[in-house]
Amino acid sequence: MNMAVAGPLDVFGGHSLADQMQARLMNRVDTKFMVPTRLLGTCLRGLEHDYTMLEIEGSRRFTYDTLYFDTPGRRLYLDHHNGKLNRYKLRIRHYRETGASFLEVKKKSNRARTIKNRLLLTSKTVAENRVFPFLEAQLGQPAAGMLPALFVGYRRVTLMNAPGTERITLDTALAFHSADRRCGVNLPEIAIVEVKYDRKVPFSPFLDRLGQLGCRPVQFSKYCVGTGLLFGHEYKTNRFKPLLRSLHGICS
Repeated sequence: MNMAVAGPLDVFGGHSLADQMQARLMNRVDTKFMVPTRLLGTCLRGLEHDYTMLEIEGSRRFTYDTLYFDTPGRRLYLDHHNGKLNRYKLRIRHYRETGASFLEVKKKSNRARTIKNRLLLTSKTVAENRVFPFLEAQLGQPAAGMLPALFVGYRRVTLMNAPGTERITLDTALAFHSADRRCGVNLPEIAIVEVKYDRKVPFSPFLDRLGQLGCRPVQFSKYCVGTGLLFGHEYKTNRFKPLLRSLHGICS
């Protein structure tokens, strides 16, 4: 997390993972914003009375390491680029502070609904050969042929309002690397902010603050953005060009 916002973050009260898990946002709206890290302090200042911060064993900033998989021809990336209604992403996500890793399938339905299913990866689940049955059940087809495609790393802070009707993630220190680690790009100047809130919530102090700062919603897929940045010379990026230009403008 950018040190410029360490002070504003430290004044927030804390909540536990159990508290957060109880706040099920069943009828939610997910909205993402691309915010320059220099504005995060201003964005958060004064909102400590409206939100608390996830805290686990004294830690409030958590490092996520994610490995995405795709076909040799990047079919999953191209499905997203081409706007296919029924599509999915396949990844292994590792939570560095807790040491837990999950195999995740994130699906987007033709009704624009996002469904995520995951399997905890342990020596037991691997020994019991539960990985491929899980994948085939989620994908509806054999998972053979999927290859490591992209590493994505970032640090996350999570905020939640008292009723549990709104949850906010702040992702900073984004880093993208090819599967062979031969090329990569870091984006220290931006934060990806995602606001998840119940449709019935009449007012969001956080969304109001973002609006005051001139931040507008964006469509931002870490996998697609990283692929476009590193492999735009190999695969089409037409749909993502406005977003990629905005990134270059912020980071230049």
